[in-house]
Amino acid sequence: MGNRSISLKENRQGRRRTSFRRVFVWYCIGIVGTTFVITCFIEFLLIFWYMEAKHAAPIMPGLPMDVLVLRLALTLPFVILILAILYFAWRMGRRVSQPVNELMQAVEKIREQDLDFTITYNESNELGDLCYAFNELRSELQESLKREWRKQEELRTMVAALSHDLRTPVTIIQGHVEGLGRAEAGEKRNQRLERSLPVLEASSQRMMRLLNDMLLVCALEQTDFLIRPQAIKLEEELARKGQVYTLQAASSGIAFEYRLHQPSADPPPVLLDLHRVEQVLDNLFENALRYTPANGQICLTCTCDAQALVFTLHDSGSGIAAEDLPHVWEKFYRGQPPAGKRSSKTTGLGLYTCKLLVERLGGTITLRNHPSGGCEVSFRLPIVEAKAY
Repeated sequence: MGNRSISLKENRQGRRRTSFRRVFVWYCIGIVGTTFVITCFIEFLLIFWYMEAKHAAPIMPGLPMDVLVLRLALTLPFVILILAILYFAWRMGRRVSQPVNELMQAVEKIREQDLDFTITYNESNELGDLCYAFNELRSELQESLKREWRKQEELRTMVAALSHDLRTPVTIIQGHVEGLGRAEAGEKRNQRLERSLPVLEASSQRMMRLLNDMLLVCALEQTDFLIRPQAIKLEEELARKGQVYTLQAASSGIAFEYRLHQPSADPPPVLLDLHRVEQVLDNLFENALRYTPANGQICLTCTCDAQALVFTLHDSGSGIAAEDLPHVWEKFYRGQPPAGKRSSKTTGLGLYTCKLLVERLGGTITLRNHPSGGCEVSFRLPIVEAKAY
């Protein structure tokens, strides 16, 4: 890769910067000016002193007064120049030493993996810009490390949750396989096999569902996750999905109702990633089914207009506990189980996955306890008519 030049952002909100080159030039002018003024003043004093002391006794016997004055006149400018250089060098060093010391201390802190500091030097010069850029770099590095730590913590949590949730189906499968292995060949083994097959199938499906949930979340959290919209007839696809939900709800003794509101009797096809929308609906329906008691009801309402598609799923369950409501969209969060039911056997990724999917589709999702009882989840998706493309 070739070398690239880089530049700072707009100079710290447009602040006027004093260049060190300009400061150096002014210091040189100050040295020359100071030397000239002080030398002229002292030379004037020497002349005045010489005129007053010309007829007095010599200060240094053997050295004429005029020679002494001449030597002083020639020597003093150099002495004054050296003193002026030392003074301005001390001022320049003092001006540079503070930011340099702060930068060195900051480097030591970073070496010790301590990013909880701020460089206080804030002058309008090159070193001030360097300290400002160093502070920005520290902030970015700190945020990057925090993100990395969060990812590592989420990875540990995911592995722990997956291990915990897979333990039960694996144990069930292992127990049935061992039982089949110990059973004697013949009718007894066949009977046991018939009893074990549904359990083995259910356990394997649960394992596959857990793995699919994890893989979907990992894919959604990547920046290159793709949405593939296609032209669909909304009424036909949603009617098909409604029939599936009706059968699933009936098997649990729950009534399911589906409503579709469209602006016209024969609306044109729309561009939508149907597979991702179905994933959101499936997750929400499974949650509603889990928390709705027997003889309860689940209602899915879909409202479509020219700009958006709004789904609302309302169940007649007990709703969500008040302490759980602020956390329902969090990763791996599992709320309190419904009254009379055992603890949920989910990964705590259902609603989190729904939120990610809806956001990837460009929409928004909300959840609340309905005033008439139960839970209501609603999500809104932007749509485009297929004929527009």
